[in-house]
Amino acid sequence: MGSRIFITGTDKGLGRALAQRFLQAEWRVFAGRYSPSCDAGNDAARGNGLLTEVPLDVTDLESVRAAARIVSTYNDGIDVLINNAAVLSQPDGVLEEVDFGQVMQTIDVNACGPLRVVQQFLPLLQEGQVKLVVNISSEAGSIQDCERTAWYGYCMSKAALNMQSRILANHLAPQGFRVVAVHPGGMKTDML
Repeated sequence: MGSRIFITGTDKGLGRALAQRFLQAEWRVFAGRYSPSCDAGNDAARGNGLLTEVPLDVTDLESVRAAARIVSTYNDGIDVLINNAAVLSQPDGVLEEVDFGQVMQTIDVNACGPLRVVQQFLPLLQEGQVKLVVNISSEAGSIQDCERTAWYGYCMSKAALNMQSRILANHLAPQGFRVVAVHPGGMKTDML
């Protein structure tokens, strides 16, 4: 049996590139996508059965549960989970004009979304061989190195994601899991 991976946010940008890279390496890729009109892979991969696109809204627990059920119909487990789905809130450079609804939406997608996905996909991960969770974070979540004066929602969401990664790593290590948060560097993609 080949390696199996679930990647969130494969509609575009980094998630799409990751899905394509794993397909090239002949992994079985489950591509979580928010927009039904996006294509995370290619026809060749779909033709040889390596790619399954899965509808996914990381802010909706029922959507995440449904995605896990879909993946479980194909495999009894997955080896790697990459939490890539994220949004970049509008610039909030003026403290007095911060849109708290937008801040909460950003935190819901970027910090709570990955936790929902891990929670619902944990039984599949427990059956995998690799047991790796990768949370795509950002230098924007670093408290020590922060020099920013704005982007409250995005920075707060990534700081929360980093803490979540640490807690999950502590919790899941006895089961043989590794949980990491990584900063992919500057990305030229639309996250809105």
